[in-house]
Amino acid sequence: MQTTCTINGNKKMNHKILHKLEQMIHTSPQLLRNSRTLQQAIQGTFDVEIDVEYTHIGELVDRIDDKVLDNYFRHHWHGEIAKYKYSGPALIDEINSLKPRRVLDIGCGYHEFKGKIDNIVGIDPYNSNADHEVKLLDYNPTEKFDATLALGSINFGSTDKIFAELEHAVSLCNPGAVMFFRANPGLAHDEADRPTGKNHSKWIYFYPWDSNFIVNCADQLGVEILDIRTDSHRNRLYFVWRTK
Repeated sequence: MQTTCTINGNKKMNHKILHKLEQMIHTSPQLLRNSRTLQQAIQGTFDVEIDVEYTHIGELVDRIDDKVLDNYFRHHWHGEIAKYKYSGPALIDEINSLKPRRVLDIGCGYHEFKGKIDNIVGIDPYNSNADHEVKLLDYNPTEKFDATLALGSINFGSTDKIFAELEHAVSLCNPGAVMFFRANPGLAHDEADRPTGKNHSKWIYFYPWDSNFIVNCADQLGVEILDIRTDSHRNRLYFVWRTK
């Protein structure tokens, strides 16, 4: 079976994967002519299995990216909530003191705040412990929220993708809602498996958050900044917004 594509820019794609694919295709042009060979090359390089029928390389990059994230967060990632000074267990009392009617945990992982934070709903496309196994941009509930958490979950992809997720998160909030975030300033996870030596986060693009980006996004989205600081573990950024 033949596979055809065009290589055009896509602001939302994972450029780590894109550049590697372009390198593979440049070295072995025959990959574009045989889907079986391309599928094997992708599995050997990115350690994921995907359907390689596509019309644009951006579509292929997105499929690989989604599989890489799924594989990492379902099988290799371990939560570390207790290690964070500001964006960990301290949030339980802080959020409950707000007496929110509904709280949304975006990318809730193992849903560790369930039963601890009142009225919490967890969404996560990569963990069956979530109340709704869905991506943020595909989540459109009928009721809005008085508080949200996104503790490291809005961190994957380009500026456009990150902003789109922030914008959607804000749209899910009632006026006056408080939004708590933890963000990775672009540091790769160093989590190679000891038995295999594989680093399953190798192809994940961690967006390089900084305080200027936080301020600029807040300004564009019309939210108030309540706090920005560095958390104690892994130099993550912790920040808090309030919707107007």
